[in-house]
Amino acid sequence: MRLHEPGVWMTKFTAGVHSLFLVVLANACGTSRDSDLFGPDDGPGITDANVESGVGDGASGGDGQGPGGGPGDGGDGPLLDVGHGGNSGGQEGGGCETEGCECVVGEHQPCDSASQDPLQAIGLNCPGEMMVQGATMGSASAIGVRKSFGGTDAFAPREGEQYLVLGSGRVDELDSETPNSDGEFDHDDPTYCNDDLGPFDTNTLPAPLNPKNVGAQTCDADPSLIGTGDCSNTLQQEWDDAMAGGCTINGIPCPIANDYTELRFTAQVPASATSLSYNLAFMTTEWPAYFDTQYNDFYVGWLESEQWTGNISFDQDGNPISLNAAFFNYLDHNGTLPELAGTCMRYHGATEWLTTTAPVSPGEMVTLVFAIFDLSDSILDSYVFLDNFQWGCEGGVPPQTVPQG
Repeated sequence: MRLHEPGVWMTKFTAGVHSLFLVVLANACGTSRDSDLFGPDDGPGITDANVESGVGDGASGGDGQGPGGGPGDGGDGPLLDVGHGGNSGGQEGGGCETEGCECVVGEHQPCDSASQDPLQAIGLNCPGEMMVQGATMGSASAIGVRKSFGGTDAFAPREGEQYLVLGSGRVDELDSETPNSDGEFDHDDPTYCNDDLGPFDTNTLPAPLNPKNVGAQTCDADPSLIGTGDCSNTLQQEWDDAMAGGCTINGIPCPIANDYTELRFTAQVPASATSLSYNLAFMTTEWPAYFDTQYNDFYVGWLESEQWTGNISFDQDGNPISLNAAFFNYLDHNGTLPELAGTCMRYHGATEWLTTTAPVSPGEMVTLVFAIFDLSDSILDSYVFLDNFQWGCEGGVPPQTVPQG
């Protein structure tokens, strides 16, 4: 049985509810750029409060470690995490305006071995690289970092020693193993990872997220549609299905997005980069009981750029990363799957590590929002692991998400 407690969407800062605004300054092709970092008070945000970005182990806000280190003192300029190497040589798609300019700008040194900072956990804000200021939005209990998951190395970090976890439930329950007794109820009422986090529910996603399709085509087919909605056309059907589900409490429609949790940041693209990428893995206790229903929790990776406005993480069939996506390779039918052993995902399901890549324009300012929420209810939780954010040279193609090779 699914039960739902109504919540109130909070737009003011409380413990564990924050806005994030960061700027990354680029030094590309050997040319320095003079700009200042700024925090939430200098740009758009949910509130104007200035908070640190540290998080704890998921049960509380933690010690709030701030950004680790700053730009180097030497004359080489800041380092930027630009992946996929190679020399663009000034060719089409390379991004450099000077012939022979290399795409790689500096080398990234992971700095997350002892950090609780969510941005360091995904490969940003390391010493000698550009400083980041910011925080998160949602319950503090739904945000954390970890070094491993399950009984194998299937969920080992993709960069450094840790990765970020965002959830629609408590992250400190991830290592609580599902008991066999949950099977008496067909695993539709899990003992763990089945929490209502409180008043973090909404019928309207925080801007710039907008589930509306841009039309019959995506923005790849018609770039004039950029900025009119979700360029991928992958969110509206799920949103509409949830609205059509008819959930009510005392005659009042249930919130659609429940236990909403996000990390967002704004960055300046290096002058030599034409793409960005990151790794993610999604898992949910909704499987198997609520497969192919309106209770389809999902993750959104939203990009605001000159090249794309909308979700960038979806499967080849146009499904967002969710219970119903094509990438669910770990389905623990009998509670014996080693990849999910010792966790609350035993008897449930997960994707493997995936890689999302999306185009950007060299030098532009982009905003990314990584968000996860329960759809149509506030229980049976879902989680996303995030790691290895990079700039790259793979522009000229629409966003794509593929299994990590």
